[in-house]
Parts: sequence; C-alpha cells; structure tokens
Amino acid sequence: MDNKRIMTDPALVQSIADALGYLKQEGHEIPLDIQLKARQIGAIKAGGDISSIRATYHDEITSALISYLEGGSVTAPRNQFRRAAVEALGDAFDIGYADGGAELPIDGEALSWLNARIEQEMGHIGTLFEQAKELRKEADTDLLGFASDRADGYTGTLDELYTVGVMYADARQILTWSLGGTEKHCPTCSKLDGERHRAEWFIARDYIPRKPGASLDCGGYNCDCSLTNAAGEEITI
Repeated sequence: MDNKRIMTDPALVQSIADALGYLKQEGHEIPLDIQLKARQIGAIKAGGDISSIRATYHDEITSALISYLEGGSVTAPRNQFRRAAVEALGDAFDIGYADGGAELPIDGEALSWLNARIEQEMGHIGTLFEQAKELRKEADTDLLGFASDRADGYTGTLDELYTVGVMYADARQILTWSLGGTEKHCPTCSKLDGERHRAEWFIARDYIPRKPGASLDCGGYNCDCSLTNAAGEEITI
C-alpha cells in the first residue's frame, strides 16, 4: 500500500502508531527507515513541547555515551543514541512546522530536507562513537563530563530543526536578515544585513542564524543575528 493511500486512512495510520508505540514500550528495535516512514504518514507525532523534547534527548544521549564509555559493545548504546536522535530531531521539526502555521504531516521539500538532515546526524553520531572508542583507552578520563558536554552540543541542534521547521511552514514568505547586538560581525552576516529573501532562499544556502556549522563565515557558533517575517516577528531561536 502506498503512502498516499495510508495517509488518507486514519484508522490504518492509528493502527501503525499503536503498533510502533507497543514495540517501543517493549524495548524492541525499530529500524530507522521505518521510523522515518512512520513520521512521513503521521503515525509518529511530536510529544510535548520543545523544552521537554530537549530534556529527554539530553538524558538519552548522556545515558548512551556513559553506557559505552564504561565498557561493553558499541551496538546498543549507538542504536539508543540514533533512535533518540530520529525522534528528537523529527519532533523538533514538526513542532516548528506546526508553530509556523502549516498542517502536519510534512511532505515535499520539507520532508526531503528533514530526511537528509537526520541522515547527516547519523554520520555525526557514528564519528562521535569513534572518538569515544579512543577515549576509553585513556586513563583518568572524566567520562561524565565528556558525555554531558556532547549531550549539550547535540541537543543544541534541536533549535536548528525547530527554526527550519518554522521556515518551511511557509517557505515562500519573505524574511529579513537583521544583525545582532555584538560589536563585530563576520563578512557573511554583515553582507546579509537588511537583505530580504524567501525563506527557502535562506534554507537552500544554509544561512540560518545561530545554527552551529551554518554556511556563514562565523559558522553560526557565536551568531546572534536573526530572521524576521513581514509582521516583524523573529522566527529564529
């Protein structure tokens, strides 16, 4: 049965949601591609607000990393982290999309962007566990500090997902770039100041203020610039 037919059959979508909920409750592994497909048809929906999602994700990351750093196989902790990432990133995007005034589930360019971003995060998680593997060989390592610091960093990506979700809710809306309050700005941000483009223009170029790793000369790490809509409302976290 194709996705379009499933999405028009609320009873079937609910049955899939119930089945996935049961599997999760019983601790069974749910393949990542199944989770992505389930979110696409609306069988997985965001639970809670962005603050509760952030807190849960932080706890899951810390637990997974500590579990691996204290010894044992990498498989279970890495899978725990990946499952938590798929859920948290998807939920953050969905909440932003809904807050932006669009109707879930997402589709089209928004769905393609989300899937690609989650795949990218899977690669980052794999690299992180390679680093953790080397860290296990060192003596007197602050395992909790390492895990907590990485959890802080990865949890910060949820702000990016929320913001892009809001932008994709109305990808053709005109947004204006405004410089932040810092004394010095990178060349990219300075050039963008006052420029007005469709939301999709900023997304395509990865010009997302405050996003770590953004395609800005400052990398977005210390950026406090913002994007505002026609009503003067700031849409970036």
